[in-house]
Amino acid sequence: MHDHNPATSDQRSLADIIRNYDWANTSLGPMSSWPAQLKCAVDMAIPSGAQIVLFCGHDFTAIYNDAYAPTIGAKHPKALGRPAKENWAELWDDLEPLLREVRDRGATVVAKDRPFYIERSGTPETVYFDISYSPVSDEQGHVLAVLCIVNETTKRVGYESTLKRMASIISSSEDAILGIDLDMTVTDWNTGAEKLYGFSADEIVGRSVTFLVPDGRPDEEEHILSRIRAGERVETHETVRRHKSGRLLDVSLAVSPIYGSDGTIIGAAKIARDITARKESERAQHLLIGELNHRVKNVLATVAAIARQTFAGAPDIDIARTAFDARLQSLARAHDLLTRGSWKAASLRTAVSEALSPYPPEQFNISGPDVEISPKVVVGLALIVHELATNAAKYGALGVSSGKVTLSWDVSPSNAQLDLSWQESGGPQVTPPTRRGFGSRLIEALSSGQLGGKVDLSYDVYGVRCMINAPLDTGWSDHDHSQSPI
Repeated sequence: MHDHNPATSDQRSLADIIRNYDWANTSLGPMSSWPAQLKCAVDMAIPSGAQIVLFCGHDFTAIYNDAYAPTIGAKHPKALGRPAKENWAELWDDLEPLLREVRDRGATVVAKDRPFYIERSGTPETVYFDISYSPVSDEQGHVLAVLCIVNETTKRVGYESTLKRMASIISSSEDAILGIDLDMTVTDWNTGAEKLYGFSADEIVGRSVTFLVPDGRPDEEEHILSRIRAGERVETHETVRRHKSGRLLDVSLAVSPIYGSDGTIIGAAKIARDITARKESERAQHLLIGELNHRVKNVLATVAAIARQTFAGAPDIDIARTAFDARLQSLARAHDLLTRGSWKAASLRTAVSEALSPYPPEQFNISGPDVEISPKVVVGLALIVHELATNAAKYGALGVSSGKVTLSWDVSPSNAQLDLSWQESGGPQVTPPTRRGFGSRLIEALSSGQLGGKVDLSYDVYGVRCMINAPLDTGWSDHDHSQSPI
């Protein structure tokens, strides 16, 4: 190193150390004996702002500049003038082959973001460097040193790795995540956004985000963006957006500013979540509460009417209580059936089977198309069939083992009308009653009142016959609970 080469103030310390170092006690010998090519390489390296280290001679004695010193941490300054193996011991198995590739073969080794394991601060760590290792040769081509120009990229590699992880998380997120610039143009679009809105990234990136905003909300995005420009975060709120198909989606939306490298706001990140199912559930729950209110009032009115008619003037309270309990059980079975169907509808065949479950199945011939019927029809038919079966068990076909009941129905698709027939046979000879009992009145009231249809109940000598015609889609109405169905 030539004494006349100046060193800047922040380099003078290491330059002085090199100048005054006892090189005579190293494998390189006194500086005065160094080949001109080596001296020239050192003269260029020391003042350079690039991170440079030279590994010289057969033992790779280290000479480096101030820019390089921070990259080896606590190894500086003891590493200066010492064989590389002494201070780079933990990565020597990795470093030596690179240095020998240059020194022994005269090759140049170049790599980007190459990892090295090093213990520069007392703790092990993996660091990354862009490296360029090239030979410093004398006139005969003998390699005097390996000139290593490096640039530590550990922070950048870590940052990029974090970005990749975040990009992977964002890309695979089930939430819809998209980015827009300050002109409201879509710049980023993840798979969650594709699933929620129906647009692929190719279809939506580059278009205005207002394309997703339904009519009637023209200023919503501008209002959001004005808050973003002010550096605010728009907290999660519920709104409506448009799907590719045109249908409207209920979404929860949160919006945050996106900052550029200079700290200025360059756009906004939006995270949207589909809450359509929840909103529909809330609406359904609201309707259900109202419908439940109707049902409870109707049930109470029905129970009250059954109780009043059952017990009014009953000569035997125990018999009346038994009949009342049986009617309530039939009503309860109908309600259980509706509960299994979320009170939306139930199978006609199942409703009939539930009502007849207390009786031997071999005594019934049941036929008819299995259709869905409304809750009101389920309750009405359950009580009617219960009364018919109770009467048959007391006085008709179900009172003897040879008796049969044919229960059939048909449905008119054109006007959704149900025609149901109950026909008894094989039982005792039927005698028309001398007075209308509660069961008869209940059947007639339920058929005409609750079902909105008509009934023909006849006492044929060979068996009771009941014909019912009623609409299938009868629903609850406000007056149902204000009037007794009986």
